[in-house]
Amino acid sequence: MARKPTKYKLQDSLGYLTYQASGVIRKTISRELARRGYPLGAEQFSALVYIWDADGEPQRVLAEKMYRDKSTVTRLVGQIEAMGYVQRVSGKQDTREKRIFLTEKGRDLMTGVTRLVLEVLQLAVKGISKDEVKICKDILRRVWQNLA
Repeated sequence: MARKPTKYKLQDSLGYLTYQASGVIRKTISRELARRGYPLGAEQFSALVYIWDADGEPQRVLAEKMYRDKSTVTRLVGQIEAMGYVQRVSGKQDTREKRIFLTEKGRDLMTGVTRLVLEVLQLAVKGISKDEVKICKDILRRVWQNLA
């Protein structure tokens, strides 16, 4: 007799719940950026944060950190470069390698945009205690470490 598969409830899946939470956060960030006149979305902001934290790193490292393929990151960086927020510079040893630097315009932008993103994240944890948020972050970090 064939064994019945274990019932799987999507709504109870950790992967589904984190995906949905992440998606609604990104969507809200993008909506607020647009509403306040900033010409970029949540994914472009994420790329800018990585670049801000590690100015001058190679583009391939950005792709690894963002868990995106190289062509997606090339397109993404091209978009924010066209807006004047970053500059790609060829590597000294390997001219094919592109290093990404935040421009002065990019640094200026990050001040206001970061403030807006922090407001959205505060709204996201409204009614949740600091201890609960800390536990949630700790658990998500462990999940990430288990799978990375």
